[in-house]
Amino acid sequence: MQQVLQEPLIHWALRSFLAALFATAALSKLTGMEEFHGVVRNFRLLPDMASRAVAMVLPVAELAVAAGLMIPALAAPAALAAAALLGVFGLAIAVNVLRGRTQIDCGCFRNGMKQRISWAMVARNAVLTAMALGAAALLPAARPGGTADLATGMLAGSVLFLLYFSASMLGGLPARHPSTASVKGR
Repeated sequence: MQQVLQEPLIHWALRSFLAALFATAALSKLTGMEEFHGVVRNFRLLPDMASRAVAMVLPVAELAVAAGLMIPALAAPAALAAAALLGVFGLAIAVNVLRGRTQIDCGCFRNGMKQRISWAMVARNAVLTAMALGAAALLPAARPGGTADLATGMLAGSVLFLLYFSASMLGGLPARHPSTASVKGR
């Protein structure tokens, strides 16, 4: 098990997945800044002026984390920053779920699809936080890898991200109601 945890391919896959997650989230927020400010404000955790500042700074921080994860010398601190951000996101979601405010959009990816918050989303963020913490903890012990490890790890991380993103998008689709669904044979 120790050798698996030191495998550079595993580290590159994990770092690539997290980098893609943060880069995609940041870019989608940057393309809809006013909408994202509304999402931050809708969480009702910050005063309006602070929510605007957070909405402006957060995508830049996410891009910095994404870039840092791909630079070996910065990967461990970037993974810690990723864990911190994911933990804060999870906490913000949990506070609103506890308040009964599950109709609000999580703001994860600004793509026109509303992703309502839930305990499942809190759990998802806990898993992502654990992944980032794992990356930070394991990076110092990683064996140096070659080009094949880098390429394969980045490809694996990209595939994992595409699966994750696809699941998120499917979760953001509106549910079909029986009254509007067509029934075969009617």
